[in-house]
Amino acid sequence: MKKRNLTVLSLLLITIIFAGLSFQTTSQCKKGKVGFIILVHDVSPVYISYLQNITKIIQEYGLQSDTYLLIIPNHAGNNEISKYPMFVAMIKRLEREGFKVGIHGYTHIGDEFNCNSSVAEEKIKLATIALKKANISFERIFVPPRYSISKEALNVLLKDNFTVILRDRIYYPNGTCIKVKNREYTWYASNFTLGIRLIIAKFEFRKNKENFILSLHPKAANYGCGLEFLRRFLEFVKSLG
Repeated sequence: MKKRNLTVLSLLLITIIFAGLSFQTTSQCKKGKVGFIILVHDVSPVYISYLQNITKIIQEYGLQSDTYLLIIPNHAGNNEISKYPMFVAMIKRLEREGFKVGIHGYTHIGDEFNCNSSVAEEKIKLATIALKKANISFERIFVPPRYSISKEALNVLLKDNFTVILRDRIYYPNGTCIKVKNREYTWYASNFTLGIRLIIAKFEFRKNKENFILSLHPKAANYGCGLEFLRRFLEFVKSLG
């Protein structure tokens, strides 16, 4: 009876995970090849210890150059990065070791880039000023908080030569748009779901490895089986060459 209940629970969990992972917004974008990308969201002084654990595993598999650290320049409006020298030093070290830096909003409060063009212009200006003040170099890569962005804000960023990554697509400054598979398997993942998550992730990666994005959130990815999943999944990715 116990074995049967466990089987039913596993099947139910697979269904739930697939349902969550397969939700995509409709898109007129074309299929393309962007390779394998890792996005580490919510990079801020608030999560230093969590970030250290995540980046250490990524380095173990030599995938720094495939990884974007998405910095929140002023987390919650009261954590401007230049005020945290230890955080700045860590980011600079990671950049020297091959990691890339992108921008993840300005304060990350609400859907802050679901706004008009003038607000978007001001926020991206403040974000870049904060990074320059901290003397942190960055790629012109932008991921809006919660992937929420208005058409006006999107146009502002594209005109400012930013590449914008959303939940299921990438917009480029030249006007092109490419569909991607952007997946997050480590959002507060319970230990007993490790095996199921790996099965799903490996299946999806094999099917979409030419345009696959792995998203990670510090703290959420450090919970339960998150880091062990990351280690095993990256080992699998490397094994495929």
